[in-house]
This record gives sequence, C-alpha cells and structure tokens, in this order.
Amino acid sequence: MALTWYHMIGAWVVAWAGLVVMSQRSSAVSWVALGLVAAHVADWVMKATRNAMKRTNIDPTGKAVVVTGCDSGFGRQLAARLDKMGFKVYAGCLSPEGAGATSLKKEASERMRIVSLDVTKDDEVRAAYKYVEQDLASDETLWAVVNNAGIAAFTEIEWCPIAEFRRVYEVNSLGPIRVTKTFLPMLRQSKGRVVLVASLAGRYTFPGFTAYSMSKHATVSFADGLRLEMQKWGISVHIVEPTLYRTPISQEGPIHRALDRFWQDCSDDVKESYGDEYIKDFKMTITNHLNRAKPSEKICEVIDDMVDAVAGDDPKTRYVPSVVTQIRAKLLSSLPEHLRDTVFLSSQPQTPPAFVAAERKRQRARALLDPRQEKGHRGLTRMFSMPNWGKKELTPSPKIETQEPRFRF
Repeated sequence: MALTWYHMIGAWVVAWAGLVVMSQRSSAVSWVALGLVAAHVADWVMKATRNAMKRTNIDPTGKAVVVTGCDSGFGRQLAARLDKMGFKVYAGCLSPEGAGATSLKKEASERMRIVSLDVTKDDEVRAAYKYVEQDLASDETLWAVVNNAGIAAFTEIEWCPIAEFRRVYEVNSLGPIRVTKTFLPMLRQSKGRVVLVASLAGRYTFPGFTAYSMSKHATVSFADGLRLEMQKWGISVHIVEPTLYRTPISQEGPIHRALDRFWQDCSDDVKESYGDEYIKDFKMTITNHLNRAKPSEKICEVIDDMVDAVAGDDPKTRYVPSVVTQIRAKLLSSLPEHLRDTVFLSSQPQTPPAFVAAERKRQRARALLDPRQEKGHRGLTRMFSMPNWGKKELTPSPKIETQEPRFRF
C-alpha cells in the first residue's frame, strides 16, 4: 500500500494522542516533550541572536588570503572587499588577461595580486603556491584560502554526458581538495582558515540539478571531514552555502545552449522517449527557476558571510546567507522525505514524456474498445442468489386437489 500525506497526518494524530494520554498518567512525558521543544526554541534563539550581533574583524595587517574564481561573481566581490579591508589578496583567475581580472586589478590597491589559477590543473595550482610563497614578505603569512571557483550544470541525468559529470566534479569537488591540500603547509604555520563555498544544493538534491548537487554534496562532506582533521593543527574550516543568486553561473543563455548541446548528443531512443515537447517544458522550468534567483543587489548577503568566515573574530562553522533562506532550509530538513519529494517535484515539467503520453493514449484506446480494461473496472462478476422464503407471492400458486384412487384395494 502506498503511503500518502493523509496517512502521515493520521500517524501524527495517533502519536500525539498517545503522548497526551501518557502525559496524563506520568508527568515525565510532559517534561521530556517540553525539553525537546525548548531545545529547538533555544537553537533558533541562539542563531537569531548571533545573526543580530554586530560582527567584528581581526587585524588584517600582515595577513594574505588566496581566493579562487575571481573572474566574476562572489569571488570578484570578495577579493575587492578584502583588499579594501587591508588584506593582501591573491585573486586566482581562470583568465588573468580577461575583462574581470583586468577591471579588478584597476579597482584594487597595489596589494592585489592577480594569479593564473585553473583549479583543475595540478601544475597551475603548484605554480600558484610557489608564487605566493615567494611573494610573501618576511612579516606576512597566508591567513586563509577561499575555495570559491565553481560551475553549474542544469540537465536531467539521462541527457547529461559522463564528460559533463566529470567536468563539474573536477571544478566543484576536486578543485577545492587540490587547492586546499597544496596550501595546507602555509596555513599550518599561521594556524589560519579554510573557507569553502558550497550551496544549499549540497544538502538537498533538486531534480534537473543532479550533477551540480552531487558535486556540492562532496564539497560539504569534504568540509566536514577537513574541519575535524584540522583541529589538531589549529586550522579552522568554514563553509558558506548560498542559494541561487543572479551571477554569471545562473545566466540563462549559456545554460540553454549547453542543454541544447546535451540534447543533440543524446541517442535516438532517448529523444523519442522524451520528445520535443518535454524538452521545451524543461527549458521553461529552468527559466522559471532562474527568474526566482535573488537579484544581484542581494549578493552582499553572501559576501558579508564570506568576509566573516575569513576575517571574523568569532566565525561560524556553517553560513547560510539570509534569514529567510535559513528558515526555508530548516523547514525542508524537517519535512518527511515523501513530502519533501512532493515539494521538489511540484516545480518540474508538467508535460509528460512522449513515451508516457503514447502509452496513456494506447490505454484510452483499449478502454474504448473494451470498457472492462478501464482502470478500476472490476469486470463481470457472477453473483450467487438465494431464494427469499419470506417473500409474499403476488399470484398465489394453484391448489392441487388430491383425488382418491379410482380403484380401492
């Protein structure tokens, strides 16, 4: 039997009624229940208080920070903010001669260093390490490494080529591992910090974003393991998990072009099974999702948390920018898996794939020819009848007169 939402509500009512009855018989149940509720309320109050508290920063003198993915988006804004605060920033850019790196260099102070850094290449990461090591003055130390570089892929699993899975994983998952492991010797000397930029997609897997969610799940797990292993060295690890904002990673044009390329590379069987109408609806779904992204004016929410992770006096282990996003994440994590799946699927394409639509059409055609094939039809069933002895007859039966035998013996 498939369990639905009203089964869950029924189970909740039964459990609640059972607890009420038990609490009337024993006060211990009431105290335990109140204690659990108080624990959740206290957690919310502590988080709200910490969000409201004024943040203070450490002295940036003599401290350097390496930031990856500074061509645009979060990385570029963070590098500019840290430079203004007085940190020496090594801005890792995929295109050091590109427009983003050039404008960042012009706007920043002379402390800013633009470094060629492709996080998927071992030689470039090692070259960046040697450059930072040689460029630091005797009174300067590497204080933090911010793993910000990332890419996205919006496509269903069956359309996504293995090469795309590998590309996303190389940048979003192996990139932070490669950069962090390379720079750990310098961080060990300064007892500094490692900051990783993940996503809420690293906690919840959204349909159509599986490749991206997989890579961010790996980043979250890496941050958790690294945080525990680095405590003995005095290195703190912090993770920032923003939702979707209007940055170059969420531009509609490149996403649709990549989706078209994936679709064209699909086999004929996949194309016929899904159909053109479904892919059009999927594109519209992606567009609607991107339109709900937070405006660029709100990016400061993320940058503020990233700055606190790098320079805060009392940084948090995990940052989820925006109180509204924190509440949504808390509600999602509290939902049962069945309801959470229902929420995620509600924003998916409503157009059925071509194969499913054709199958439904065939079922309707069979139902017209034979109504017994309709769903839920029980067919012809023989019903056994029993005589009703108590029924009064409308027409009385003829009386049979007994006749004496004609011949007596």
